[in-house]
Amino acid sequence: MLNEEIIRLLFSLLGGGIAVAILNWIRLNTAELRERKINFLDLQLERLYGPLYYFVCQCEKLFELNKKWDDAYCKEYIGKEWSQDTNTQKAISKEASDIIELRNTYIAEVEKNNENIKEILNNNYAYIDKDDIDTFTLFYEHYIRRKIELDNEGKLKPPIRCYQEVGNISFLRPEFITRVKGRFLQKKEELEKFRR
Repeated sequence: MLNEEIIRLLFSLLGGGIAVAILNWIRLNTAELRERKINFLDLQLERLYGPLYYFVCQCEKLFELNKKWDDAYCKEYIGKEWSQDTNTQKAISKEASDIIELRNTYIAEVEKNNENIKEILNNNYAYIDKDDIDTFTLFYEHYIRRKIELDNEGKLKPPIRCYQEVGNISFLRPEFITRVKGRFLQKKEELEKFRR
């Protein structure tokens, strides 16, 4: 009888010890998994989504400046009746050309940022979320089309009919900007929740 009680006591102690060991193992694995997730989110933000966010925000501002100058150009020059005097026509033509050149300079900055964006994507592809792959690949498609289908002055190389069949080239698609900004903010929020 005493032996049976000792055996029961041993089983209950061992059973409780095993349960505690299992609970400790689960707790440690959960903490380790949480820490790995935090580290991965940190790396995603530091190496991919943070730098992309920085450059797309710059591009948004450049597009806004380009649009403001376009609006000013249209307001001042489109549909206006100017004197046909040669000096007046030369002055107006020069002013209009200067504004167009200014607008093109802002777009050239967008293209420089696109170079940076491409490098970030190339160097940090392992941090791209699976559902961002199509959006980022489309960015590359437009990036490479600009390099191949346009000459150094930005003029189209292929015939316009064929170009229209293939589709327009974007400097930086709005969907890309929206996706990067949304993903950056989502990951920042997710990281903050993990750290609470």
